Amino acid sequence: MSRIIYGINPVREALKANPGDIERVILAEGRVDRNIEEIIKTARSNDIRIERLSRRGLERVAGTHKHQGIAAFMAEFGYSDLEDIIAAGRRSQEKVFILLLDGIQDPQNLGSLIRSANAAGVNGVIIPTKRATAITPTVVKTSAGATELTPISRVTNIASTIERLKEDNIWVVGVEADSTENIYCVDLDRDIAIVIGSEGKGIRRLVKERCDICVSIPMAGRITSLNASVAGGVALFECLRQRKMSPHLARKRPAG
Repeated sequence: MSRIIYGINPVREALKANPGDIERVILAEGRVDRNIEEIIKTARSNDIRIERLSRRGLERVAGTHKHQGIAAFMAEFGYSDLEDIIAAGRRSQEKVFILLLDGIQDPQNLGSLIRSANAAGVNGVIIPTKRATAITPTVVKTSAGATELTPISRVTNIASTIERLKEDNIWVVGVEADSTENIYCVDLDRDIAIVIGSEGKGIRRLVKERCDICVSIPMAGRITSLNASVAGGVALFECLRQRKMSPHLARKRPAG
């Protein structure tokens, strides 16, 4: 079954990463600029059909007015296997780095998290099959095309997935507002999976119990919690910062 993506960055990144998956590119009539010309050139070089519609027609096809004058029909999204993500981490020159999402339901939050995860250099993102959003056109658009560049695995059980990661000596760190452990005082420079919970309820109890440690992000204002995508971004880039900083700067390692 085909799926549709829309927006300049998502279509451009899909053309670069997976041109064989693109069936056709649809442009709004009269839309011409350097970005569109680049996309047309790439599509033609890959023998991809280009069609033009009125902006209203493109809006109907894309299901939104936020299409930026371009959309594309692609093959159904190909989720990665969990084992492939773990293996990719082991083959890399860096320590394993995974983002695990426990029930993100807002497509824009999921797209933002995948974009941040790709920018931070994760090996892959893990999402559940139930009670969470899948990869939708809105997710693709919000991710600015990162969904086409980031391995994403969909699993039936987050808790058992954590156990599988721990079998491979990957530390699992949950980000929870009520934790007494400060994220900036914990050693994250190791094989690691960061867990971010759902927008309203956070990390579920059974999932939290399986984490090796839970950490919180200190805040100075009167608001006591962050949006899920913001919290995820902070945690991911704190991991990246610790990996890139001078090795003599020690951090507290979780007990156990």
